[in-house]
Amino acid sequence: MTASQPSKDQLHLASMLGIDISADTFDVAAARLLDRVASAIGHEPADLSSERQRAFAESLGYDVALDSKRVASAKIGEALLANNLGAIKSLNLQAGDRVIRLTQFEHAGELRSFEQEFIVSSIQPNGRVFFKGGNGQGAWPTQLRKPAP
Repeated sequence: MTASQPSKDQLHLASMLGIDISADTFDVAAARLLDRVASAIGHEPADLSSERQRAFAESLGYDVALDSKRVASAKIGEALLANNLGAIKSLNLQAGDRVIRLTQFEHAGELRSFEQEFIVSSIQPNGRVFFKGGNGQGAWPTQLRKPAP
């Protein structure tokens, strides 16, 4: 699962609407197209990305300050997918591997964390990793590391 180019249908629709999506991915193109027709089809009109989206995107190395909320969301989603797929590759992660999940949380105004060891059961196309015997427990690969040998 990776970011793909706009579809022929998207390119055709964009041409009819007078917008250029040729440099966009499929998801970003879909967001731009929806922004353009939103009001006409009963959706909320396009709004500028939120401060929270801009801050999160910046932490991922992206600037979405001039993008709509929909486009910013698509770009953030693609960045997270790329990070997770990169983590799977760098960890050489496979079903049966032992991994350690780092969980971070805030308690009484203080950032805390704890680690748990699991065995990978499966890796989904979106990068989500599930654990054996975990009753549905899983993690994103960016939250994992392999234990020292």
